[in-house]
Amino acid sequence: MRRTPATPDGGSPAPAPHASPPDLARFEVPYENEGATRRVIIPVTFNDNVTVPMALDTGAPGMVISIELAAKIGVFKKDNGTLLTETGGIGGRAPAILTIVDSVTVAGARDTFIPTTVTVGLSDKFDGLIGMNLLANYTVSIDSQKQVVVFEENPPRPDVRGGHDEGWWRRTFEDFRASRDFWAGRATTAKREFSSRSTEFVEFQAREAERLLQRLDLYASDNAVPRHWR
Repeated sequence: MRRTPATPDGGSPAPAPHASPPDLARFEVPYENEGATRRVIIPVTFNDNVTVPMALDTGAPGMVISIELAAKIGVFKKDNGTLLTETGGIGGRAPAILTIVDSVTVAGARDTFIPTTVTVGLSDKFDGLIGMNLLANYTVSIDSQKQVVVFEENPPRPDVRGGHDEGWWRRTFEDFRASRDFWAGRATTAKREFSSRSTEFVEFQAREAERLLQRLDLYASDNAVPRHWR
């Protein structure tokens, strides 16, 4: 039978101290209201060098930015990955671009590798929409009395890699791979079905879809994301 060693004075040993929980960050960001809907506008920094006003959209599944902001942060540079698509809302469907933004920072809260939709006609008061679920490692709340948006860091989770959980990785790989497969298939038959101009567009789409998937796979590898999450 294993015996518990006694303390020098013959008593029972004291229980082992528990590790202290990590200090979790908390940030308060002043916001402005815009328009009759009193939309919440906060300053957001993109790629560590461009800060613009963004609207906090509680219903947005991801991030939407203007074409002007996309140009400022280098989205349209060669090899960045810009897949032509469309976006929809109350007003109907409109052309858009799917790409990836390297980083987004709000005060001290930060997220990296953010799939983003680029579109036109947002507002002259802000440069895009940022979803409540974007900064996945933070709980986000609005204090209307102090007129601040509060970001509270969540405790570390072992199932989060590169700032995202398994569900995010699976969904994003599924979406990117579906786009790649769709446009690769269209490119295969384009030469016999379309005009040369249409063929160029389809081949462009196929290249950009493949480029986005490659960027996602590289980011996953850099963050040790398991293969069965991809």
